Amino acid sequence: MGKALKTTRFRNVKIKVVRRTIAGPAKVSYLSQGLPQPNYKQTHPITSQQAELDDTTPSCSESAYSKAKKRELHAWDAVKDDMLKVSFECSAPITTQCVVCQDHADYRCIECSTTAVFCEVCLKRTHRNSLHLPEKWNNVYYEPSSLGLFLFLPEGHDTHAVYTKVMKVIVSTGRLCTVTVNMCACEPETCTLLRYGLWPATAEKPQTAFSIPLLELFVCLSLECQVSVEGYCNTLRWKNNLTLAEVNTLYRALVGESISHFRHHHFRQRSLVDICPQLDDGTICPACPKADGDMIVTLDANFGLVRKQSSGTSVVEPLHGTRMFVDEKDVEEYLLSHLDSSKPHEDCSNFKAGNVLRSQKQAKKLDVTGVFGASCRHEMPLMFVNMSQGERLAYPLYVIDELLRRCEDKNIHLRVVYDIPCVVASHLHKSGEGIPHNISLAIPAFHVYGHKLPCQIKYSTRRLEGFGLTDGEGMERLWSFLRRFARVTKEMTPSHRLDLLTDALLHYGRRKSTDLEMQLLQRLDKAEKILILAQEDISSVIREAPDLGLVNRTWSVKRKLRTLC
Repeated sequence: MGKALKTTRFRNVKIKVVRRTIAGPAKVSYLSQGLPQPNYKQTHPITSQQAELDDTTPSCSESAYSKAKKRELHAWDAVKDDMLKVSFECSAPITTQCVVCQDHADYRCIECSTTAVFCEVCLKRTHRNSLHLPEKWNNVYYEPSSLGLFLFLPEGHDTHAVYTKVMKVIVSTGRLCTVTVNMCACEPETCTLLRYGLWPATAEKPQTAFSIPLLELFVCLSLECQVSVEGYCNTLRWKNNLTLAEVNTLYRALVGESISHFRHHHFRQRSLVDICPQLDDGTICPACPKADGDMIVTLDANFGLVRKQSSGTSVVEPLHGTRMFVDEKDVEEYLLSHLDSSKPHEDCSNFKAGNVLRSQKQAKKLDVTGVFGASCRHEMPLMFVNMSQGERLAYPLYVIDELLRRCEDKNIHLRVVYDIPCVVASHLHKSGEGIPHNISLAIPAFHVYGHKLPCQIKYSTRRLEGFGLTDGEGMERLWSFLRRFARVTKEMTPSHRLDLLTDALLHYGRRKSTDLEMQLLQRLDKAEKILILAQEDISSVIREAPDLGLVNRTWSVKRKLRTLC
């Protein structure tokens, strides 16, 4: 009998895979992979038929995720041609009977249904006071209908002076259409348009109006994705096959004052601050102490949020006022009273990249060279200042003084985290003011390694009591969001720029406050785990340490011997 063939042995190797999701904890799984043992050799040859079978059949070591992914891909390949055929069939009438009266029908409304068709009478009846644009079948394809749109006033205006007006309306799809609108002399035309779900392009005698869902989508995209007006108009063009004339009309209407006032109207409607002033307008952190406690605040400057001098001037004040940005006149007066703090000469940090890369010639063309801001430990925006005179200690000092003024009579200890607290402390001591008793200064966890060792020991948030696990880098995360608005705001007038940045900060604070409970639970879980590990490490060090009493007695004997000698 011949010798038995040796078989190849496999050993299982587990590969750790961490899948992170947008919300919730990370999921950890292990993939098993079969690898041949290096000490064994395959003695029998592999035929070509066996090689083909190995390529077509799944390997024993293939993971369940790979098998499921292949099944999903095969399923899509099996139906994609049928789905394309159905989409072509839907471009023609499925039936010619009206869904309401069963008569012959030539019209359809995609915004209502993809399968329902209407006759002309039922279409007008079901689309009364509607801005849907129906389509008519011309025996070849569906084309936009020429039926006129008419908006009627609600009940209660019969005894008033009612008149009609022909207006251009940009509906939710971005298309421009002509609509006959009923108006009443008992109220402004802008209010009547608002009843119809339209936003006027002008405040007096409007000739053009927008669909409110169209503007709401633009506001959300501009705040969350930083979409410009031009980008939004081009998106609507390619999505809904708009003509170039329609896109240009939409762009010219959106770049005016109308969209700024709609954004502010949307904020007032959502926050209800005009109905109840006691409600939160988005500038108050729900978790920070309102009285009797410690409040951790992070400060930082951003030199990317600039404004060009050639971008024009503003006729009126910002709609948001001083909700986020303080009055520039107050800042200028404070700067004039703090001329000694022109530059931080005593800075011990080595972060000089910003000074090297920033061009002085470009700064001459700017009237705003950056923004200085403050946020709480939960990353809720608190206060912001437009900078016009470069890096000056007067900006952080002004913010600190303003925060102290807001905390008067509240028994709140302010813990300030800033990149150069050593310079701030030195300046306060030299000026004779000194550091207030209700303030503690610290350096963020990342920036502290750019300072000298004495500053690392004295100002690190990991070594100071009361800062906990706060890293102090909250402003850096806020800047990463706000910096994306720079390409739009640098070309704006001062009022429009402040309004858009304020809306962006309010949106950022809304994001943080909405998910604040999950963030606090995650931080609590992290703190409890770190506490357990720290207690275990301290116990281990104590167990392995020598007898401290014996060591102290030994050192005492040595000191006595030195004195005797």
